Amino acid sequence: MNFYNMMTCEGNGWSTSILGDCSMAWIGFTLLIFLCLILRRQCEDGFLSGTGFNVIGAFAGSLVTYIVVVALTGSARWALVAGVVGLAAGGFGIGLIADSGGGGDSGY
Repeated sequence: MNFYNMMTCEGNGWSTSILGDCSMAWIGFTLLIFLCLILRRQCEDGFLSGTGFNVIGAFAGSLVTYIVVVALTGSARWALVAGVVGLAAGGFGIGLIADSGGGGDSGY
């Protein structure tokens, strides 16, 4: 079985050009981080206000899933899809059980 490594850009057939496979894997990783942060903010006081969202679960679910799929398949596209599913499962799924919301506002 062939494994792909985002850190060293090693993998069978991976391109290391400017918009090659390794660069796209890093861009997808960065997009997931920003998507987690945007959803956290929107669940606190945006259009998803009041929705339970666990930011730690979102980070863990999305980034771990993303890294595993990139390592196994080498495809940043499928990894991004799996990362978004992991983000929803980790953020909103764990948010139903343990909400990590509540900014600095005490409600007074």
